[in-house]
Amino acid sequence: KAWLAKCASSEKKSLHVVYINTSLETKAVSSSIIPTITCTSSNVLQTILQASSQVGPSDLQICYGPDTYMGENLVSLLDAVIQSEWSDERIKSDLHPAHDQGTIKALRDNINVYPSGNCVVHHMFGDSVVQTVERDYDDAYVTAHLEVPGEMFQIALRKSLDDEGVVGSTSNILNFIERKVSEEAAKSADGDETKRLKFILGTEAGMVTSIVRSVQDILETNQCSNVEAEIVFPVSSDAVKVVEGEESLGLDIVPGVSGGEGCSTAGGCATCPFMKMNDIDAVLDIVEMIESENEKDELKLVQHLPPNRLHGKEINGKNAVELGIEPFRGRTEPTWFS
Repeated sequence: KAWLAKCASSEKKSLHVVYINTSLETKAVSSSIIPTITCTSSNVLQTILQASSQVGPSDLQICYGPDTYMGENLVSLLDAVIQSEWSDERIKSDLHPAHDQGTIKALRDNINVYPSGNCVVHHMFGDSVVQTVERDYDDAYVTAHLEVPGEMFQIALRKSLDDEGVVGSTSNILNFIERKVSEEAAKSADGDETKRLKFILGTEAGMVTSIVRSVQDILETNQCSNVEAEIVFPVSSDAVKVVEGEESLGLDIVPGVSGGEGCSTAGGCATCPFMKMNDIDAVLDIVEMIESENEKDELKLVQHLPPNRLHGKEINGKNAVELGIEPFRGRTEPTWFS
């Protein structure tokens, strides 16, 4: 709240770009202090580029929070564009048609990142993991989600400049891997030599399944048996448990924190407990309860409703719920400073 108030006191127009996963309360408080708009990891870059072009890169302060890693990584991404001396033509075609080197520099200089917030799962990609990637996987493609710590992000960012890596959302990562496998499958279809592609996956572990399924489909469609894709999920030593004796069943290590079950914030399995709260069975149960006319099902359904802590409350004389949904409206009704 204090950070937002400081942002709002700037002489420049200020816009808070807030990650969509933040609570409704956070969005409400933000909207009561400063114009706010939501973003996802897929559209955050386009969001700040578009806002900057509409208001003017020298006239608008972009305040990004509360995800510090994502905010700092966005700044690093813009720095890479500037330092690599992208041409104005490339910036217009690859980033945004209304931008060039001058406007990107102005945007970079007017981003204010909240300094004290991060995702507990992506925080697990620490120094030991980065050192392993640099030492043992120099020949691999490296991918990194916008929320991972800066060290891991920097490796993927450097690689991305030569099309040997990608930074962005989970869909950006999946699309990159699909493209690389498809390109290699097309080149190696008639060859005899086996080609093995390695991909470092710098994001939540649950994405592995969709990647493996997609890669298998590509190779089967192309009838390609001489291309292999290795998905490497980098974790620290705390992310696995050594199993000895008859219990091992042929496996020396198994997933799971060395000190017990679950994930470790010191470098654990990097499986998001919040994403795992939803599954198909739970969704189907909710649908059945919605369609049911049974009073007991209605009472159960009420228990699944999200917290309604803002109901009946006001912030600075305005309805708190309405303030909380304003950042969503800002995506279709950009009237931040009218």
